Amino acid sequence: MLRIGEHVVGYTVTDLVGRGGSSDVYRVVDEDGLPGALKVLHADQARRPAIRERFENEFRITSMLSHPHIVATRDHGELADHQLWMLMQFVDGGSAADLIPVAGTEPVVESVVRISRQTADALDYAHSCDVIHRDVKPANILVADRLPLWSSLTDFGIAQLLDDARPLAANGRVSGSISYASPELLAAQRLSAATDQYALACSIFELLTGAPPFVGATPFAITNAHINAVPPRLDRRRDWLPTALNSVFAKALAKDPAQRYPTCTAFVEIVAASLRGIEAPNPKPHTSWLSRRR
Repeated sequence: MLRIGEHVVGYTVTDLVGRGGSSDVYRVVDEDGLPGALKVLHADQARRPAIRERFENEFRITSMLSHPHIVATRDHGELADHQLWMLMQFVDGGSAADLIPVAGTEPVVESVVRISRQTADALDYAHSCDVIHRDVKPANILVADRLPLWSSLTDFGIAQLLDDARPLAANGRVSGSISYASPELLAAQRLSAATDQYALACSIFELLTGAPPFVGATPFAITNAHINAVPPRLDRRRDWLPTALNSVFAKALAKDPAQRYPTCTAFVEIVAASLRGIEAPNPKPHTSWLSRRR
């Protein structure tokens, strides 16, 4: 791990802001005091070719993209001990996962709609650049601590180009987060922009109701539900949600990718229209920084 105050690749480490299974993310500042996010691969993971490839892939893909709602990547390299690093835009706040309503809380509909629109725009832009994210979920949507809410899509580690949209990793396992994985991804079929739309629909479903559409006791049960089960009704999770949303999400969660909406924005705009004027009873976000900002 890097030490607070340590100078690395021209930056000073000020804080550890995230720790994952393969990498750490530090807040750093340059000589002018401007912040950045330094992602550093763990030393033990740096020796694994597949992990290194994913890290390099994230930089390669994100360096192709320039969008206000996609976390910008500025530079990358390798430390003396072969640890790969990547310098990214620093987002001071949390993630959309912090906004998922839990027991005793309700979503702030306006916030969900705003974040959904921004993420849909980012995904449609990525798709226009022939990039599929493949791991859209609330935890990968960063939300800045500011008003109005501003979100940024991150973690393109398993992203692929549309002309190379293979669903399986080299070890035969499906890449992505199973709670948001589309039927075609789970069934090892060809992926497309509609794959990301499905994951976005699962994410918005969770932001509104507190859980993704398909839940189960085991990964197999969740996988089976994605492939075979009818999407659940949102108004049975939160009875104040309009019934019109049920058919809207049913289309975005269609088993056949060709039956989904033409773009992520087309889907989200219908969601937004269905939610216009709707407010949860006594909305009470459980996220402390959002509560302070309301």
